[in-house]
Amino acid sequence: MLKSTEILLTIKLQEQLFVDPKRIRLLKAIQGCGSINRAAKNANISYKSAWDHLAAMNDISPLPLLDRNIGGKNGGGTTLTPYAERLLQLYELLEKTQEKAFQILQDETIALSSILSATAKFSLQSSARNQFFGNVLKLELEGVNYSVSIQIEGLEQPITATITEKSAVRLGLVLGKEVMLMVKAPWVKLHSEKPHHCTNLFEGNVISVSDTNDVKEVLVKTDSIEFCATTNKTQSIQVGTQIWLSIEPEQIILAAL
Repeated sequence: MLKSTEILLTIKLQEQLFVDPKRIRLLKAIQGCGSINRAAKNANISYKSAWDHLAAMNDISPLPLLDRNIGGKNGGGTTLTPYAERLLQLYELLEKTQEKAFQILQDETIALSSILSATAKFSLQSSARNQFFGNVLKLELEGVNYSVSIQIEGLEQPITATITEKSAVRLGLVLGKEVMLMVKAPWVKLHSEKPHHCTNLFEGNVISVSDTNDVKEVLVKTDSIEFCATTNKTQSIQVGTQIWLSIEPEQIILAAL
């Protein structure tokens, strides 16, 4: 078992230190009390040190970090600008991402050569039982939709998905781009005989059948890929039998970085 690990995040701008844990604590202290003097005490640093850190940050920051109100009936004070508020949110997000990234080091089933695969494993949660990774093999505009052929490692023939033109642009799809495919189990249709006119049609062997509430959950292995399907209990399916499965192109969800 790995010991507790501490990952300290440092961000540089213009090759100079911008933020680190100490400076983030100072900004959070200002956020909490509205005073640099009190914030310095809360962060366990001197007032001069606090000013030096803030000055160094402001010198290289793209936008101001502090709003200072001098005087007034409430004696003035210092607050964070919207940019500084977002900086704190970003820093927290990056810390969580770093922690998740380190966790995948312990899981040797996750390929670190693929940023999409690794990211999906530690940060993306989906209800879709079927999740695969592949590369765009063909991209064709058909009317208002794109037909996207994707080659998945371990599957002899590509899978075709149909998405809107806007979705293709938003995902930045180009030939060779890595994508993630998600297919919910009810969208995988099982056939005892080979059907005709199916775009995504695969032959495989039933390796598992289990009853779940009102449906059967069936695992089918085709080539070296396993598909999960659900079907009604009246459909007779036995472990070890050959079966055909099909997936409508419109029922394939694509994700990309």
